[in-house]
Parts: sequence; structure tokens; C-alpha cells
Amino acid sequence: MRSYDFAELITRKVESDELDYKSAMSWRTMSRQEKGKIVRHLTAFANTRGGFLVIGVSEDASGIPGVLTGVSEEQAGTFDPTPVGNFINSHIEPPLDYIIERPMVDGKRYVIFVVKPFKNLPHVCSRGIEGELQEGIFYIRTAEASSRPARRAHEMQELLRRCMRNEREQLGRILRGILYESGKNIPGDVRQVNDLILDAGNYFRRRRGSGRKGILLKFAIVPDAFPALPADTQKWLPLLRDSLFPCSKPQFLSREDMVSGQETPGSLRFLAQDKPLMWQMFDNGSFCYFRYTDSSQLSLEDLARFCAEAAAFAGNLGTSLNLSEELLSLRLSLSPVTEMIIDGKYHSPAQEISSEIHRSAADLASGKENHAARLLRRLGEQLRLPDREIDRYESAIRDFLECR
Repeated sequence: MRSYDFAELITRKVESDELDYKSAMSWRTMSRQEKGKIVRHLTAFANTRGGFLVIGVSEDASGIPGVLTGVSEEQAGTFDPTPVGNFINSHIEPPLDYIIERPMVDGKRYVIFVVKPFKNLPHVCSRGIEGELQEGIFYIRTAEASSRPARRAHEMQELLRRCMRNEREQLGRILRGILYESGKNIPGDVRQVNDLILDAGNYFRRRRGSGRKGILLKFAIVPDAFPALPADTQKWLPLLRDSLFPCSKPQFLSREDMVSGQETPGSLRFLAQDKPLMWQMFDNGSFCYFRYTDSSQLSLEDLARFCAEAAAFAGNLGTSLNLSEELLSLRLSLSPVTEMIIDGKYHSPAQEISSEIHRSAADLASGKENHAARLLRRLGEQLRLPDREIDRYESAIRDFLECR
């Protein structure tokens, strides 16, 4: 959560489990209850996934937060981190991890609280405020944009699960920091990786899934043993760029998609602004990719090229991470939002089709053509494509990878 698109946040017009809007206000003139409401929202964000509280956006007549008033310079100046932080953390334990930003967007000033998710223990209300905060309560943020107490069993279980995950990740980072110096790998935790990829997919759908009618392409690389990676996530970018398969019209990722990434706890994430695409690299060496197609129509040639580029990328990445005999799992799935039509005549019989292979990193690096063809064949079988069609594009994969 180091870099943000403030303009996109301010103009999104939809509150969520990670975003809330408030009209222009001054911290000095707010009542104790109004300040308590701010604390409740910030605590709920921290106990969920982190989030943003934007001040300077009001609701229109239909209740949509789309009136971009901004705040005055005097109002913005009242949100001084010291008095604001003293009030917030006198009501919450442990202290919240947040920053206050005052960006200028389209000539108007805004105040934005940027809240990070809790690292070790969830935050509990230690001092109540009548009508807004109740002592001894854990507040959470819901998908309906509500900041309320965690009162259901599964909600408390989720808080505990995140505590345990944070402890595992913290221990993993310590071990990876030690093993990075020695170049050794550590055994992987498949459940942890699956959770991370699931969270990444949910994040992408919330950001880019609204109103989509195409096909969601999902691809993941999961190593059997977690490689030692540099602690500085920006040093991962050269590894990723060097792993790309060079071609003029990429179906998977281009070099422009690897120029930057947003650092998040334990990962590096890129969410494209000009197209519905996202990739995320985790500090355990796992990688995931998500993209929506423009329509429900998909050509078998484009799908074959996607498999070729993705398999080549996986093999090259394994080499870049100094993996050899360690197994890599390649997972590719297609989820049609409404329907899926291949080459204008083959209709998907399922809501999701998937293909998965498990090979050593060295095998992937040396046999990209065979493994790309295997990914394609398993998809083709589920699409009920004729064998002659699959055979034709298996040959095309080899030609494509050889001729670039």
C-alpha cells in the first residue's frame, strides 16, 4: 500500500469493504461522536483488509457519493497527525497503522486516511464512545460497506485465521531473509498460497469485474518449495521482465505490464489502468495473473499463444529463481461471465474450465512447447474440441515458440 491512485479512489463513487466517503469536515469542530465514527471506520478497515477513508466527497440526491466538493485548506490543516492519532489510539489497542494524505485532485484538496491491515493482533476498542464505539468490541468492514462489530462465529474465526496467517508470513519472511543469503529454499504451504491467490482474484474482480461480459483468464505458478527472494520487492521486477517471452503481439504479458508494481504486505502487485489486467508476485515465489477478455468470443489461436507464452514465462521464472528439481504447478482456468464461444462455433459446456500441470522447474524450462501443448489439450478436452483442432494448434505452439 505504498503507491495509490488518489484520483481513482476519489471518483469511484462506490463504497466497499475497502473504501468509505465522508463529506467535508474539520477535525477541530467535529463532535466526539463524529470522531468516534471515524475511529470505527478506520478500525474496521484495519481488522479486514485495510482501506481508505476519503473526506471531501458528498452524496447526491440519489445517495451516490459522487459530489466532489473537496475540503478547504483550513479544514485540511486540522487533520494534524499528532492530535488525530492521539485521539484514535486512545480508543483502540493495539495502535492503528495508518497515514493521512492530503492530495490535490482536479484543483480540489481532499483528506484521505490510508489504513493498513493489522500485522499481529486485530484491533479492539479499549474505550467506548456513546452511540459509536463499544468497549471490548472488534469492528470489521463488510462487503455492504458497513463498519460493525464482529458478532458472528465465522467472523471471529476469520480474525483468528488472519492472525495465524500473519504469524506464518512473518516467520516465513524471517526464514526467507536468512535463506536468501545462503540461496536455500524452504518447503511450501499450499493452503497459504491458495488463500493468497483467492484473495488476489477477489481483489481483481472488485476492481475490474463490474459490468464485464467477457471471459476471465486466470493463471498461477505455485512452487513446491518457496525460493529465497530479496526483501526489496522492487528487485523482483527485473526477474519478471527477464522471464517474459518476447513477441510482437503478446497474449499473456508485455514488457509495459512489468514496468512497475505496487508494494503490498508480502507481495508486489500491478493493476493496469488502461485494461482489465492484474498480476501479483508473492514473497513465497508464487505468481498469479488475471485478465478479462473484451468479449465472450475467443479464438483457439489466441488461446494457444496464451498457453505458449505462459508456459515459457513459468519456465524462465523458475530459472530466474534458481529452481531446478523443485516442482512447479501451472494452473490455467477460463471463467465465462455469461458464455464462452471458441472460434465462433464451439460453446463452453461449463461455467469454468481449468488445466493444471506439475513439472520440475528444469523440465519446464527445457520443454516449453510440450507443456504449453499439454495445457491447451486439457482445456480443449473440456471444451469438447475435435482432436484435429487441438493437434493443429499443438503444432502451431511449437512453431510460435521457435520462430517468435
